[in-house]
Amino acid sequence: MSGLYQIPGLLITALCHVIVICYLSEHKYSQKKFTLYGGMYTAGFVSIGGYGYAERGTVLLFAYIVIVICTFLFSCIVSRSCFAKKCFLFITYFCLFSALDNVLKIMIRLFCPGISAPVGFYVAVVLRSVVLLAVLALYKKFAEAILLFLADKRDRRWWNLALVALLFYLLQASMSVLNVKNVMSDLQFMAVLSVINCMMYAVYWLVFSNISYMKKDTEAALVCQNVEYLSARLSAQQKAEEEHRRLRHDIRYYLETIAEYAKTGDTSAILAYIREYGNEVSEAAVRQYSVNRTINNILSVYAGKAKERGIAFLVKCNVKAELAVRDIDLIALLGNLFENALHGCQRSQKEKLYIEIYIHMQNSRLTIVCDNICSDDLELSGSLPEGKSIGISSMLAVCRKYDGGLEYKTEHGICSVCAVLNL
Repeated sequence: MSGLYQIPGLLITALCHVIVICYLSEHKYSQKKFTLYGGMYTAGFVSIGGYGYAERGTVLLFAYIVIVICTFLFSCIVSRSCFAKKCFLFITYFCLFSALDNVLKIMIRLFCPGISAPVGFYVAVVLRSVVLLAVLALYKKFAEAILLFLADKRDRRWWNLALVALLFYLLQASMSVLNVKNVMSDLQFMAVLSVINCMMYAVYWLVFSNISYMKKDTEAALVCQNVEYLSARLSAQQKAEEEHRRLRHDIRYYLETIAEYAKTGDTSAILAYIREYGNEVSEAAVRQYSVNRTINNILSVYAGKAKERGIAFLVKCNVKAELAVRDIDLIALLGNLFENALHGCQRSQKEKLYIEIYIHMQNSRLTIVCDNICSDDLELSGSLPEGKSIGISSMLAVCRKYDGGLEYKTEHGICSVCAVLNL
């Protein structure tokens, strides 16, 4: 019977792995394609696991190793994160999986010594799956934003974290082997396992706390960046006010000049002079792009930067004065978006340069579209640039925070970015 009664339990475990990997990874494929790969993985998992339980002994150990490798390959295939980050997330998950498996098995033996093998097997499988999915929900709510703060490009950080996770996974795997070999009593095993788990949770708490502090420092830097935007906006307004004072001071000279043209009946000269004066007044005016103060400040600053570089800056903005999004999130999203657009125009080295921005609020969805001239060799990996920068990672984190998305497209030398926030 061994190898047969475990099959439904293997199916539950495989489905748990698929769900966790689905929500841990940054999806590379559509939901339909992910489901196909998940189905293939589940079938392989159940087949290999069932064969291992049927043969027992060394075959079961070999089957476990093959299953771990297949699960790792599945998580790598469906995720578009950098390889080091994939390793960290996968090892951390399997480390937690092994820790729960060890704890549940020893607790069942200690507190339910008379329970049958099939019942004990399914109690462990169900409890383990429930706890893993609960931990996944906590991760999505509290920890995902912290990990998204680390840009994928910083592989060294991810490798350091992956090595820490690997150390604890090897300890958990060693405890699993000792448990099977019955090297120590159940109480001794439970004591050693408790020490290892406490150390593991303490280290992970320290890691996430440090990343959280780094994230707060970055948010403080974004607040400073907002102050810079406000200062730049204030400086532009002051210059415009000085120019307006000059124009008001010189108004009588303009009127005298128009009067002289009127005496001679030169209406064409009068119209041309009025047109020239109107252009001078409009150039001196500070343009308001949006009724939302933060968006207007950012647009004004980058309009000035674009003008200095000879880049046309076109804006269509239709949003409310108050939005249900934090200012530092708008700064992180729009600041990085426009900065990348400026760099993209300059790197293209083309003659006609422009950035066109469309910001629209419909119902509770904020849509931001930015089109800019870019290099013809700009390559995308999925819906994001290949080897995405820290700025793009920051934009992606903001979009995900508001249950939205970020998508890049390139066509005929134009890079189009669409960011969506659900407010």
